[in-house]
Amino acid sequence: MGEVIKKHIFKIILGCLVSLILIYLCIRNIDFKQSVSLLKNADLSLIALGVIIYAASYLVRGFRWDYILMPLKKMKMFQSFFYLVFGFFMNNILPLRLGEFVRAIVAGKKLEISRSGVFATIVVERLMDIIIFIISFFLIAMFVPNIPNWLQKSFILCAIIFGLMFVVLFVMSKDEDKFLKLLYKFHLPSKINEIIKSIFLKFASGLKFFQNKKLFFIVFITSIIVWIIEAYAYKTLFAAFGLNVTAIQCLFVIVTTGIATMLPTAPGFIGAIESVGMVTLGIFGVEETMAFTAMAATHFVEMMAVYALGITGMIKEKISFSDLFSFALKQTQEAEEKNGK
Repeated sequence: MGEVIKKHIFKIILGCLVSLILIYLCIRNIDFKQSVSLLKNADLSLIALGVIIYAASYLVRGFRWDYILMPLKKMKMFQSFFYLVFGFFMNNILPLRLGEFVRAIVAGKKLEISRSGVFATIVVERLMDIIIFIISFFLIAMFVPNIPNWLQKSFILCAIIFGLMFVVLFVMSKDEDKFLKLLYKFHLPSKINEIIKSIFLKFASGLKFFQNKKLFFIVFITSIIVWIIEAYAYKTLFAAFGLNVTAIQCLFVIVTTGIATMLPTAPGFIGAIESVGMVTLGIFGVEETMAFTAMAATHFVEMMAVYALGITGMIKEKISFSDLFSFALKQTQEAEEKNGK
């Protein structure tokens, strides 16, 4: 892992700097005495309830991923649950979103299917979430005044980029030959062409669910359910720290912070979630100290919940922490070898 850190040191430092800057912007006007008081008076029963609701969202995520994986392999319900958890677990520990690769490697190995195909399903899953975010943003924005111009423009840009990505992936799933012919037009060496073809075909296998309307509908609906459940988890956790907002307002916070996680930050998206969450709560008239305390505490509790699920998964699947690290290292080394580094 030390080699990975050395080779990606610039990206890692950049992410940490971005997180530090965002955290500074969050805390510069905070009343820390008030913040500590809010934390001391937190309702532990509501925190416990919020964690249970949040964990339930992961069960729905697992159910959804089973359906996305179905064209690759039919399996028992929730068989892939802890493989999904490992991805989120390692994203909270490792930089550069390496958790996504850990998830693909573990699932590919345990389920005996193509890692590239599994990774494609993760891309699809993320894309579905972003589409839900974009739709939710513009629907809620119609009833929310004073949304910052930069936030609106960010979502318009995301709508264009990810809308195009959705179309590309859909077309890829429908006609692989056309895409291969397009790749061959670049006249790359035959060996490289064969490598690209092999990776492409394996990746495309993970997009097969696009061709099944029933599967697509189930995945779309479960994606909506995931974020409704998380909105209620946020509402419950916010209430535990003294902030009372509606479920719709919580969903709006999740939508904006979800897009913010695309920023290069330290592991766990530290800073991005707190800063954008504060801005979003500010739109609803929430005072800065209250907004920061609620966002930071909720983010911390959710990270602890993911750690608990990850450790439970390691015990259940008999996978060690060093195994998960080695999977991340292996993926990075393979990617560098393919790039000729």
